[in-house]
Parts: sequence; C-alpha cells; structure tokens
Amino acid sequence: MARERLRPHHIGLLRWAGDPHLSPDGRRVAWSEIGIDTERDEPVSSIFVASTVAGSSAPRRFTSGPHDLMARWSPDGRHLAYLSASGGPPALKIAPLEGGEPVSVGAPGPVKAFAWSPSGDCLVLVVNVGGGRAEKEPRVVRGLFNRLDGLGWLDGRDHLFLHDLGSATTSQLTFGDYDHGAPAFSPDGQRLAFVSDRSRRRDDWPQMGDIWSLEVDRPRSRPQRLVTDVAAAGALQYSPGGTHLAFSGVLGRDGWVGRSARLHVVASGGGTTPELVAPALDRPTAYTFGSPGYGWLSDDELVLTVADGGTVGIARARVGERTARAVVGGDRQVLGLSVARAPGATPPLVAFSSGWVDAVDEIYVLRLGRSAGEPEQVSRAGAGLAGIHLSPARRYFATAPDGVEVEYFAIEPGGAAPSRPRARRAGSRGAPPLFVEVHGGPAMQNPIVQLMFHYQVLAGAGYTVVLPNPRGSIGYGEKFSAMSIGDWGDGPFGDIEACADDALRRGLGDPSRQYLGGYSYGGYMSAWALGHTTRFRAVAIGAPVTNLVSQSGAADVGPWLAQMVAGDLWSDPDLFHEQSPLTHAPAMRTPALLYVNEGDLRCPPSQCDELYAALRWHRREVEYVRYPGGSHLSFLTMIGVPSQNEDRARRILRLCARHGGEPYGE
Repeated sequence: MARERLRPHHIGLLRWAGDPHLSPDGRRVAWSEIGIDTERDEPVSSIFVASTVAGSSAPRRFTSGPHDLMARWSPDGRHLAYLSASGGPPALKIAPLEGGEPVSVGAPGPVKAFAWSPSGDCLVLVVNVGGGRAEKEPRVVRGLFNRLDGLGWLDGRDHLFLHDLGSATTSQLTFGDYDHGAPAFSPDGQRLAFVSDRSRRRDDWPQMGDIWSLEVDRPRSRPQRLVTDVAAAGALQYSPGGTHLAFSGVLGRDGWVGRSARLHVVASGGGTTPELVAPALDRPTAYTFGSPGYGWLSDDELVLTVADGGTVGIARARVGERTARAVVGGDRQVLGLSVARAPGATPPLVAFSSGWVDAVDEIYVLRLGRSAGEPEQVSRAGAGLAGIHLSPARRYFATAPDGVEVEYFAIEPGGAAPSRPRARRAGSRGAPPLFVEVHGGPAMQNPIVQLMFHYQVLAGAGYTVVLPNPRGSIGYGEKFSAMSIGDWGDGPFGDIEACADDALRRGLGDPSRQYLGGYSYGGYMSAWALGHTTRFRAVAIGAPVTNLVSQSGAADVGPWLAQMVAGDLWSDPDLFHEQSPLTHAPAMRTPALLYVNEGDLRCPPSQCDELYAALRWHRREVEYVRYPGGSHLSFLTMIGVPSQNEDRARRILRLCARHGGEPYGE
C-alpha cells in the first residue's frame, strides 16, 4: 500500500532528537527530544536516555517536560543535569539516574548554560543578573548591539557562578560590567576558561570576545587572557590532559565577513598563537546547531563536524596536521556530537544527531576503531512518520551566466528513486510545477534539515522542490562564500536562475509553472526576483530584507548585516539603494505573499511593511500575513507555534494553486 504524502495537518507527527551527551563510561547516551503538542499549540521537549549497547531495550523518557533541554552527565554517571524552562525562565535541575525527584539549583537569575566540574562536586552556571526593570521605568539603550532576536532588549550582564553541591551554595566568579559565556573546566578542575569582551566597545560588537582563564579558587584575581578578538567565539573544551584548549570562531575583529567559523587550538597556558585544526580543509568546522560540534579523543586528536556541499559529516583530525579524515559522510547533516574516552568506552565512542530532507534528526552511536562500522541508531523520534512518504533529494550542478559552478538539490513528488531514468522530455509541460526555495544567510546552505516539514509539504502537494546554493553559501570554500559581498542581488540571483533552468532541462519541472520562495536572506532574494523577472507565477516572501538602509538601524544586527553587503551604508549609499528590492518596486508584477512574525528582531516586520505599502501603492496583487509573537527562528518547525507554521504552509500552497499550481483544498 502506498504511503500517504506529508500534508500541513501532519505537523503533530513530527519529533526531533538532538544534543546527545554520552555518559563518562560510554554505556548510555542522553539527548533532548522535541515534539509538537497540537493541544498546547507549542513545541515541547524532554530528556531521553538509552543504552549504547547493541540490542538493548528501547529509549526511556527521563523527564516529563514540557521544556527540558541540554542534558549533561555528572562525572560519575549517576546524575543528569539539565535546563528546564517549564513555567518560567530557564533553571538548572539535577536528577538521579535511577529515579527520584530532580533537585532545583538556586541561581540569582535565568540560567543560560552550565558545566560540571571534573570532580562532580560543583557546577559552573552562566546566569543573567541585574536585568530587573520596572514596567514604566525608562530604558537607557546600551551600545550599538542592544537587542537580540529571541531575547529582546539586552538588560543586565551574563556572569559565571559556582554552585557547590555539598553546601548547596552559589557564589559569583566573575564581576564587572561585562558579559561572560562558554565556560569550560580544566581537567584538574583548578582553572575555568570562558569568553568575554572587556574592550571599551564591548556593547558595539555582537558575538565578539576574548578567551580568558581564571583560577576557580581565586575568582577575584585577574584572569589570564589566552586569545584576543575572536568573532563568534564559543564551544571551549580542554584536551584530556589539559595541554590544549580548543574553541570555534573566526580570528580578528575586522575582516570576518565572508569567513567561516572554524575550530582552533591554543596552548592552555597561553603565550602562543592559536592554530587552525585541519587548516587545509577550506570548510566550516565544528559546525553545529546549538550543540557541541567536536570532541577530544586524546591530547592531540579530535573528531569534528565539517560542512561540505550541503551536508555536514564527521572527520578525525590531529593537532599539527593539515588535513582531516572523514569518519561519517553521505547525505546527512550532523548537528551535534559527544565523545566518551573512558576505559569502558574502548575504542572511543561517538554519539551524534543526524537528519536529512527525508529523515528527522535521530541519535546514532559509532565506535571509532581502526575500521569503524556503520552508525547505530538509538533514538526513535521518526516512528510517528512510518506511514508517511518522504521524498529523497538528488544532487545536481548548474553553470551560472559568468561560468561559476553552482550546486542544487531537487526533491521530487512521489519520491522517484535516485537511479530511476527520466522519461519526461526536457521542458515537458506534463512535468510537476517547480518550486525554488532559497536559503537564508546568505552564509548558510541548502538543504536546511530543520525545514524538512516545509520541503516535504511542497513535495507532498505535487511540486518539485529545488534547493540552490548560490554564491555566498557556506560549504564550498571561503572564496565562494565571499562572492556575495557587494553583490547580494544580481550574482546570486543568476545562480538561482541557472539552477532552475538546469532543473527544467532535466525534465524535473514544468516551465510554465514556476514558483519561488525563501526566508530571511531567501526572503530578500525572493523580493529581489519580484523586481527583476516575471518567470515565476507567484512568490512567497518570508521575513525579508527589503530596504538595506532602514534595515541597518531597525534590525538587532543591522550594521553588521550591512557589512555583509558592502561595508557600511555611508561608504557607498548608491550601492545600498540599488541592492534594495524596494528600489525596484515599480517593476514588480508577480503576485506575492508576504509573511513575518511580529516578534522578529532580525528582519523586523517594518521590512515587510515597506514592501507591502509599495506593492499596494502600485496596485499589485499581494497578501500580507503577520503572525503574533515569535522570533526570526519561528519559521523552524521545532521552534515556532505549530498552528502558525501549519497556516503558513497552507497559504503558500493556496498562493501557488491560485496561479496555476497544483489544486489545493485541504
């Protein structure tokens, strides 16, 4: 019997397993599992635990949720600590593995992150303090970087606190008018590494910081600065013997635009220049989605994730060697991993989360012997989709007008096997309609596995979904990533059209029924297309940038977004005007759907407002939908309000149906 295709109302069947963490002996793995609660109309999450031994019993739910995340084992493997945001701000809880009520750890504010000490007798907490403000009290805006999507205004400071389990007391470790994060204990527990920007312009630069180290028993002593000026600094980990400290980021306060965050190591005592891990690998490394993207195997060897050509795999690399050796590859995206090195985990064991366009994120384990076998799946998050058909993706290459080679993926309705020959003629009007989906960024890559629901709903409705990776995308080298600087519009759009043309030549779509959509930078590119072509029958524009001048001051990271375009808007105002889709509104003819969450601070609703007003002024066909609350990430099914994401999917299908697409009546 043929399986049912995915429809918008199936959103409640979706679950994702992620952020795995192995017990110290490698015998068990814990992870967070996110599902969709349609009655509560929200994503819910809880902690699961499973054995890593082949043939063991099914995973068990360790916490009841509804908002439990970031499970971390105690060093003796007898307890799990995790963050719980049920009924209020995130708080830290510790629960015994063999049963019993979890204990809440007292903290002077919301807990944003934590780490166990090597002895297990204390934990370090990242806590936001000093942010209280009366409802009618005026706000004095702090710095250029003063708000963040998903959080709002940046009040107070993030400081490190030490919680002693024996005395149940919490003491402050860092002080001053600075933020601190990404703490990591040295293996002997005597020192604590962390990230902090203590420069005069610390409130004017997002995600910029130095890496420091302090003595745990002497928090008032002056910390030691190990590395200066790291953009997107994070994921600090000491090597097992404490000789090295690893971190991810981009070195340098200037010149980071167009460069990929990569894994570095530095001597733990400082005094040396940071060294790239696998420097010959011109790809983002330790690439992740909120979970650790690497782990130490020994004092000179690591496993790390590598983003390459739309996929994210795992490789092994030695400190001082130029290359890395692939361990886990294929069509998948690994977005978090954990390593166990204890005697009970010989050879070393790696647990990781992995998903793809036709598979939700699951947890896998792999033993890293001389001849590593196949990863073994231990979670069962996708069980609810057993009766649903999910179409696979095929990989193709196209050539842009200027000769640049561009890769894209195509998801066909009905799930034709990759090896099945094409029976349709190129350009056949009997082919399915073509929907081109542009990714955000531009420093991202297609596919985005967190958008699997969006892709599969389109394919389930009868569309061939084309996922291009135009210039500016990651995973193809830093030169390719930097090609969109100064050219957000024409160059990338030429790449996207080349991918659509190639798909049509292969008979994958009907040339008379082409549609375009995208979110964030993909929304910008969809809005850009409105003013530069009429090849698409309809365009769905999500959370776009439409006016690069106003976006520079309206968005949480607006000035740095401008740097990704071409410096700042005063250096070349004509370029910012020309590269803004709003400038080309008089030429826009194609029917459009605009949608945005009202709580979006990254690409705020004002950007949609401006384009909507322009289209209405010129009497164009446009539908504009504003979803209450949310953030820029609400388009991701595992984060946004389920009823809103279901509504968004229906509106896109109806838009296409009204303009020659597949009939839709659900």
